[in-house]
Amino acid sequence: YVIYGLLCLIGEWLVMRVAQSANAYLGGGQTQQVTRHARNLARWMIVPWVPVIVVWESLGPSLMYYLFLGVLLVAIYWGLGRLLALRHQDYLVCLQTLMPSRIDPLIARLLEPALFWLFAPLLLPVALISFLVGFVDRVLADFDWYMRLKARWFRFRATVATDEDETDNGGQTEAPSYERWFASALPDDASKTPFIDTGLVAAMEKSIQRWHEGKTDENALVVAGEKGCGKSVSLGKLDKVLEKSCQALQTLHLKVPAKTCTPEAIHQLIGDALGTDLVNDGPAALVKEDEHRQPTLVVLDEAQNFFLAQLGGLEGWRTVLNLVNARVDNVFWLLLINNQSWAYLCNVFGREYQFRNVIRVKRWGQTDIRSLILSRNHLSGFQLRYDEVLLSSRGPEAGNLRNAEQRYFSLLWDASRGNPMVALRLFLTSVKVKGRQVTVGLPNAPSASILDGMGDNSLFVYAAIATHENLTSHEISAVTHLSENVVRYALKGGFDAGFLHKSDDGRYRLVPLWYQQVISYLTRKNLLNE
Repeated sequence: YVIYGLLCLIGEWLVMRVAQSANAYLGGGQTQQVTRHARNLARWMIVPWVPVIVVWESLGPSLMYYLFLGVLLVAIYWGLGRLLALRHQDYLVCLQTLMPSRIDPLIARLLEPALFWLFAPLLLPVALISFLVGFVDRVLADFDWYMRLKARWFRFRATVATDEDETDNGGQTEAPSYERWFASALPDDASKTPFIDTGLVAAMEKSIQRWHEGKTDENALVVAGEKGCGKSVSLGKLDKVLEKSCQALQTLHLKVPAKTCTPEAIHQLIGDALGTDLVNDGPAALVKEDEHRQPTLVVLDEAQNFFLAQLGGLEGWRTVLNLVNARVDNVFWLLLINNQSWAYLCNVFGREYQFRNVIRVKRWGQTDIRSLILSRNHLSGFQLRYDEVLLSSRGPEAGNLRNAEQRYFSLLWDASRGNPMVALRLFLTSVKVKGRQVTVGLPNAPSASILDGMGDNSLFVYAAIATHENLTSHEISAVTHLSENVVRYALKGGFDAGFLHKSDDGRYRLVPLWYQQVISYLTRKNLLNE
């Protein structure tokens, strides 16, 4: 009876898995048919099984026992063929999904109705491997390392067509109007800027609210993260949240000009915002006026502009620390800083002697990146379609848009390494606009191998820019102690390669599309502090 029950369960499971692998939905009537079919075959399997057990218990290993065992094995083989014949077409699709396409005609001939019972059990190990692969894929889908490995494996296998139709210029007129929806600042005609909640706003609000309610005396918070990870964008949402949770709180937003590194400039900047004479009295003025001050949140965005990594260039950061350490009850300091700059300052001043509360912005998950891209595309009004290289051409997933979308955003998330700014730029490299339709292909991340040909001095220049986020050529010479001609040579090499950008104010920055590649390369060379 136990063997009969196991045969019924195994038979039902096998047929249901075959149907599921072929993306076939079984209704209530079909499920009952599978159950009846499995039970009928299980009853027939018991018939040759009984003499095998009886002979084993009475005679033990003998010629008669092996004869009955051979009959039982043949019956099991025949039973498997009859069991799988119930979902003949689904079984064929299941096998073709895993096997190479060139042997599809052979599999179809072997699994013809007349020969199905003979060859179907022989191919069952292939189907079981397919079941195992699908099970492992579902179990590991929640792990970032697995999704990253899966995306890279797909990119390795994918073949991208290099021949392009040069006469097709239909997308040239519409491309600029589409690209503007993926800039840092959305167009003025955008109905509402999409905000992706990654938990950063809630984390900042929690620290501020605890201070505002008098639950803690800690009145400073540092938010450190990669350039483009959403620190500054979260400030707008933070203001709306604090209006409800901390109604009596006044908020002052200060975007630190580059480079505000002298104590006088810092005192002037913050003193003007607070209405306090910090230039003459310093932090003592904050303490003196604190009793009559309304609870105030001071946001210092782009705090990496408070220092330069040179002799005397850290006085600005010391000035900020002195202001933050002043014993005041009605001022809360919120500093937003680049993670590379924060790592450098921690190595200089010590991680434990600056700020107790530090939020390190995590990289965005795949779902967050997908929500960002799709929400921006929805505002644009353009229609997305996916290139054939992303669509499965075989098996039950052939032409499945959902799987193509999942595969694309896995590749985009891995290439951008969870940085939304980089993801927006990479997305634009993978699309072709024609009319109001956007065709999405593989994201093309640049290769950092071009840095292999750069000399050590050039790498020191790029590391200085990454550490400070933005520098002029004179500041680069000061922090690297390299001559002007060496710096200019390195900057020209970066421009020619395409990973350096010079803004209108004469400051050099890393191009967002190259940000991850350059940072990773410099990190491997031990030129960065994080």
